[in-house]
Amino acid sequence: MFDFTMLRLRRTPIIFVALAALFVIMASVLLPRFVTGLGIIVLPLTLLAFIGVATLFLVPAHILPAVALVTFALIPARVLPQDGPIGALPLTTMIIVIWAVRRLLPAKADAGTVTPPAPFRSATRYFALLFLAWTLFTLVRTTDLQASLGWMISFSAAVLLPLCIGTSTREAYWIRRTWLLLGAWLGAYAVLEGVLRFNPVWGTLFSLLGLTDHQHWSVYRADASFGHPLFAALFFAVACALAIGVWLRENSKPALVASVFSGLGLVATVSRGAILSAAIAIGFAYAVSLVLRGEKRWGKFVLLAVLMVIAVIGLFQFDAFTARNNSVEAELSSQARDLGVWVSLQAANFTGWIGSGPGTSGITGRLFNEVTIENSLLQLLISIGLPGVALFLLMIGSAIAHALSRRAVGAAAALVAYTVCIAGFNAIDALRPMHLLLGCLLILALNPMRTDAAPPLEARTGRVKVHPKRGYARL
Repeated sequence: MFDFTMLRLRRTPIIFVALAALFVIMASVLLPRFVTGLGIIVLPLTLLAFIGVATLFLVPAHILPAVALVTFALIPARVLPQDGPIGALPLTTMIIVIWAVRRLLPAKADAGTVTPPAPFRSATRYFALLFLAWTLFTLVRTTDLQASLGWMISFSAAVLLPLCIGTSTREAYWIRRTWLLLGAWLGAYAVLEGVLRFNPVWGTLFSLLGLTDHQHWSVYRADASFGHPLFAALFFAVACALAIGVWLRENSKPALVASVFSGLGLVATVSRGAILSAAIAIGFAYAVSLVLRGEKRWGKFVLLAVLMVIAVIGLFQFDAFTARNNSVEAELSSQARDLGVWVSLQAANFTGWIGSGPGTSGITGRLFNEVTIENSLLQLLISIGLPGVALFLLMIGSAIAHALSRRAVGAAAALVAYTVCIAGFNAIDALRPMHLLLGCLLILALNPMRTDAAPPLEARTGRVKVHPKRGYARL
């Protein structure tokens, strides 16, 4: 331990010198361009960015994916520049790249971890490699090389790069814990926002930055810290499904509380597609838990069924949901989605079903109609073709299968919620920050914690628990 500490202390000045040199080079190139447009404020912001990057190289590497998740949740993408390097590679994805570099350079897995045979994890990586090869093939056909390269860099860094890392059990632990905490706290905030009918924290920030308000619907839709109710709804749907799965397997009361508050936050967004995705994912978690359950206590399953019935009845009694469901804008949205399906099929057929190039679904779709295609899978069908969509779903499906093989019901349900939810709006092809969420979920699904490997001991003995980090039983 002493030698490791001394080595780290000796390496710290070297890291700072290298980062400072990189900072000077980048500043000399970029600052003259931005000082004119932004003024002198760019100097302290640049210094703050340098301190942030230095910190990312000094904190423990295994918490960086969770740091990226917190950054995504608390810093809305709309307050960040949409052009230049951050537009091509979102800030949160840059954190994932730094994590991957730090994990790959030492070539060291989690200490003391023995990796069991995992055919589904290998299949996920195999499908990811085929997906990358296919997108490179469609890159040759692209109608917009800049857009396609930007999309490929973002998706590869946020989703495919984490698959190159070996065992990431500690990362999975912190991602799960962080997602549940954020889901609970931001869900409670979304409920408060819905009651107040304004966003006291982030809405004030948007006003100070001169950003327009998204609230143009017939009912108020909470967006919490995410800048848009659809983004918030996706995050809350995944958090709710993850929490329910964890509760079903581990009887975790904090997870149950997180599911309640994230579920209430989801309802406050009044997003019908996300609510449906959460319901499907919870039903999935319920079904697989019944199959995987090692003992015959049905209390929590009965409780979940009762809560689901109450939730459905309460949802249809919720005035905002009823008003939204019966509004003219909801009818127009449904018509636009139907038109989007027709446009997608026409555009996919136009490209021979092999894609017009990554990230180009909007460009190709506008050849037939100006409607926005509010379905990520249909957007992928246009941009990377039918083989690309198949490989994308096979990659996610094999990750879900691996999670279930390790009894990680929460991770599997969260991936189901994410996949169903992105079919309701233009997330993957058009919104690159959303790539991070899929990358974190793949880490979570492919690296289940030790508590997921078997039925909870406390359920069998009533007095033995498994430590969530160390994995050993204690009285």
